[in-house]
Formats: sequence, C-alpha cells, structure tokens
Amino acid sequence: MKKPIVNMTNWELYVYNGRYNLSGVGDNHPELGRDVYIYHTSSLVNSDFEEDVLTYETRNTIYKCPLKYMTMHPYVNVISEYKKELANMLKTADNWLDKIIAASACIALDRDKEDAFVKHIMELQQIGEQELTKKEEEENKRLFEVVKQYEDCVYIEVSNVEQGNKLAYHLEGCIGVVKPHVHGGMFQDSVLYMKYEGEDDNDCGLDFRYFPRGFSSMETYSWSDNIKQAVIKNDGSSPLYFNGEAINPGDIKVFTPNTHKQGLMSPDCYNGKSLFDMFGGE
Repeated sequence: MKKPIVNMTNWELYVYNGRYNLSGVGDNHPELGRDVYIYHTSSLVNSDFEEDVLTYETRNTIYKCPLKYMTMHPYVNVISEYKKELANMLKTADNWLDKIIAASACIALDRDKEDAFVKHIMELQQIGEQELTKKEEEENKRLFEVVKQYEDCVYIEVSNVEQGNKLAYHLEGCIGVVKPHVHGGMFQDSVLYMKYEGEDDNDCGLDFRYFPRGFSSMETYSWSDNIKQAVIKNDGSSPLYFNGEAINPGDIKVFTPNTHKQGLMSPDCYNGKSLFDMFGGE
C-alpha cells in the first residue's frame, strides 16, 4: 500500500541517544487532519535529502520537509548545553539528518552563521517565510469570501477536533480570523477562540469554546452574545458531531446558540465519570 505524503512547514528535527524525531505542521495528515501540528512522528525507517528537501519516512507516512520551511526558531525548549553539543557536530556530521540538526542548533545559538550550510538554510528560510505569509493571506481572503455570506456568525472548516482549526468571523460588520488555543484542563481539555475588542483593527470581540469529545465530536460550552450562528463544515473524511448532530464529510450545517445549551450544562468528564459522580455528590 502506498504511503500518504504529508508536506511539512515550521518543522524541526531532534535526536537523542541516536533516535530521531520530527515535529511541525503537516498540510494534510490522513489521520490527524489538515494544517495540524504534529508533536512527534513514529520511528524513522528511511530518509533522503535532495534539492533542499528532506524526505523523512516513517512506518506509515512520508514527510516532505523543505529547508525553506524549517522553523526559524529551533530548539526553544532544549537546554543550552545540549544545543552546544548538537552544534559541535556541524563539521563532523556524516549524514544529512545530523547535518540539519547541527545547523539548527547553530541557528538557535546564533553562531556559525558564515558556515556555508547554515547560511544557505537561513537564506532559504527568508524566502519560505515570505511564501508562507502570502499563502496565509490568500487563505484568509478565501475564508472571508465564505463567512461574509452569513450574518453574525463564526465559520469553521473542521478537520481536527482536538487541536481546532482556524475560525473566521463576521460579527458587528467586522470580518476576520482567530486561531484556536488548546486549554489543558484537569479532567477535560478544551479548544478556545477568543478575541478582545480593540486588540486589532476590528473593534468587535468574540468568545467561542468547545470540548473535544474524542476525534469526531465537538460540544460547545460558550458563545459570546454577538454570535447568532455557528457555520460548521466537515472538512474531514468521516462523520463529525457538533453538539450531538451529525455532519457528513463535505457538508455544511448552521447552528444557533440554543444548540449549545446541552453542552453548556454537561459536566466535565473523566473516563466516563462526571465530576459530580467522582466526588460523591448526591
């Protein structure tokens, strides 16, 4: 069976005790969704480097990683001592994986900028950043054309319930986008879309939140008063459930605030038990 190909942006390579790992944003992962952040892949089985593109193959997936889309801020959470250890491999690395990792560490440490490979990556990153900015602007314009067809609404093309997808809004005469924020709760994570009045050129604010119930179900628990309808498109390949109502792949459904009340009243759940049950309420 042919493996799916996922194109990566904002990606970085890691190595620890000889074990490699890749993280970054995948354009269309067959299981995780579209434009999803992949925290780590499964084990590496093969790799190749050609024309400034790293091909990173795991058991189930092939990841295409152009150098120009490598993260400009690598190893933010890696301790300085280990970054120095990685950077010192730059002259001795005998494979492309280690060479890329060493160059990433040099970029993180702001050193060896005159090394030919490090310099080449940084020049490509400037090109990639411009391309990604233009791509995002074009995607936002497309979303604006869709959302302006609905009044007082938020619009989401859902392909990843657990991480959330970009939300477009048309509220109080304003049109814009808000990126999701995942809030880690004690018993249940939630996905938040929040915008305060006056934080950008658009004066309106919004607050829209939901609980991800597994990979295919969204249960809302907060709509700000200015949101009169939520327009949800199932951009995945299997049925999506929004407050208990099914949306087939490719379909769009419109929901009003009263459809979220059941979600608002539902308790946080942990392993199928409510907080009320867990703490012995009557």
